Amino acid sequence: MKDLVLRASAQPSGSDQTMQSQPWITLGARAPFFFGTHRRGQVQTDGQSRALVGHRYFLPGDSRPRGLWGEWDWDGQTLSARVDPQGYFSLYVYDKDGEIGVSPSILQLLAQGADASIDPVALAVFHRVGFFVGNDTPFKHIKVLQPDGQVRWRDGIARYSGGEPVPVEQALTRAQAVEAFIELPRASIRRFLAAWDGPLAMPLSGGRDSRHILLELAHQGRKPDTCLTFHHGGKALNNEVQAARAVAARVGVRHALLGHPRMRLRDSLRGLLMTQLCADEHAQMMPMHDYLSGSAAAAIDGIGGDILTNPDDWAADFMAFARRGDYHSIARGMADGHGGVISRPGHQGGAGAVFSPDLDEAAITRIADAVRAYDSAPDPYQAFWFYHRTRREISFTATGVMGGAAMVFCPYLDPDFVALGLSLPWSVTRDQKLHDDAIFRAYPDFADIPFAAGFTSQPLSRWRRSRATNALDSLRISAMAGRGSALGGIAAALKKTPLNRGPSDILRLHDDAVHGMNAAEARRLMALGARLSDAAPKREEVVSHVHPGR
Repeated sequence: MKDLVLRASAQPSGSDQTMQSQPWITLGARAPFFFGTHRRGQVQTDGQSRALVGHRYFLPGDSRPRGLWGEWDWDGQTLSARVDPQGYFSLYVYDKDGEIGVSPSILQLLAQGADASIDPVALAVFHRVGFFVGNDTPFKHIKVLQPDGQVRWRDGIARYSGGEPVPVEQALTRAQAVEAFIELPRASIRRFLAAWDGPLAMPLSGGRDSRHILLELAHQGRKPDTCLTFHHGGKALNNEVQAARAVAARVGVRHALLGHPRMRLRDSLRGLLMTQLCADEHAQMMPMHDYLSGSAAAAIDGIGGDILTNPDDWAADFMAFARRGDYHSIARGMADGHGGVISRPGHQGGAGAVFSPDLDEAAITRIADAVRAYDSAPDPYQAFWFYHRTRREISFTATGVMGGAAMVFCPYLDPDFVALGLSLPWSVTRDQKLHDDAIFRAYPDFADIPFAAGFTSQPLSRWRRSRATNALDSLRISAMAGRGSALGGIAAALKKTPLNRGPSDILRLHDDAVHGMNAAEARRLMALGARLSDAAPKREEVVSHVHPGR
C-alpha cells in the first residue's frame, strides 16, 4: 500500500494547500485505486491507502472546497471516500459481498477483479438518452458517488450518505436575476484569480458561457494566455470559430485553432475509454485534451452555465408535463429527441431499438423516476438536467478532456451560483434570454458581436484527402478495438445500421466492450487507450493556426 503523492500546482499567496492538483486521466493502467476484501474477520487491501484525485482549491474564510475532485483514506480499519459537493467528479465505488473498490477509473476496478455483471436497465437508459442517471454505470456492482457523496467501509459493510438537495424557488425579479448573473460569476472569478498565479488557458466556443468568462477575465485585467477553439475543418472556418475569433480579436488575446483533420473513430474510442464507458460524447474534444494534458496552465471551463441560465427548446413543453405530474412524457420526450438526432431517416426508437428493445418501458420508468425526484423544484427538468446529464456526461469535459491540466476552474459550479440558478422562477428563465441580457449589460462594448448563430460556416471541400485517410483508419481501429478477430471487427464496422454512422460506431464499440468485460479485457482496453494516446500529437502539434491578438 502507498499514498498517492499530491502535486501542488501553484504557489499563490498563502499556504501551498490552497491549490491541490492530482491529474490522473493520462495514467492508464497506473490509475489510482483502493481495493479491500473482508473475509472471516480479516482484511486484505491493495492499491493506494490515501489519495486525492482531480483538482481542489480553498478560499480564505470559506470552509467549502471548490473544484472537481474525489478522495479516499484507509486508516487500517475504516475506508472513507468522498467527492466534491456537486458530485461532478466521477469517483466510482465497487461494493459486493465484503469487497470494496474505489477509483476514478472503472476499468481499473474491473482489472483488479471487480464483478463485471452488467445493469441491463441502466444500459437501456444510456441507449435512449446517451447518459446514465443517478449513480448508475454499465455495471451492476459499480456505482458513482452522489453529489457531496461519502462512503465509509468498515468490517466489510459500506454505508453511504450524500445526495443533491431539491432546489427551492427564490422570489427574484428578472432585473435582480440579471444583476446576480453578473455579480456571482464576477466574484467567483475574482476569488480564483487571487489564488492562482499561473498561466490560464481558455477554451472558447461561439456560445455564451465561455464568452462571458473571457470578457470577465478581461474586465478584471487578467486575460488568458491563450484561447482555444477546436474545429477539424482546417482553413474553412465554421461559425463557432468565427464567433470565437471575433471576440478574441476584440479582447486582444492569442487565439489558437485546433483545426487539423482528426481520425473520427480513433477519437471516439479514446473518448469512450476516457469517460470509463459512461458517455457517448467528447470525441470532438480530443485535440483539446491533447493540448491541455501536461500543461502548467489552469484550464477554465464554462460547464453548467447553459442549464443554470436558460432552459433549452424542450423546456416549455416539459414544464407543462411537470405541472401535470406527467414525468413519463418528459422521459419519453428526451428519449425521442435523442433518438431522432442519432438515427437515419425512417428509423424509430434510436439506439434502444437496436441494443435493448425489450427494456423500453423499464428505461423510461427509470428516467421518469429520476426527474420526478425534483417535483417541487422551480423547474424539475432543469434540476434533472443539471444533476444527471450535465453531471454524468458533460462533466467529463472538465474532468477528462481538461483533466490533465495543472488546474481546472469552473466558475459556474461555484456553490453560490448553482444555488441561484436552480432556484430561479420559471417566469424569469423561460424566454431563454437571461444570459444574453447579463452579458450585454455587463460588457456593452461587445454586444455587436453575434454568437455563432449569427455567422455562416465556410463550406468544406467535398473532396478531401483526409476523408480517405479517416476511412482507412476507422477500419484499423475497428480491427483493434473489438474483443473478437480483426476481420470480425471490420465486418461489424461495415455492417449496415439504422443509426447515423458516428453514433452507431461508438455505441457498437460500447456494447462490445461492456458485454465482453472481464479483468483481462479491462487491462487490454487500458493498454489500448494508452497506446492511442501516446501516438497522438500533443500540445502545439495539434494547433493548426494562431491568431496572435494584439
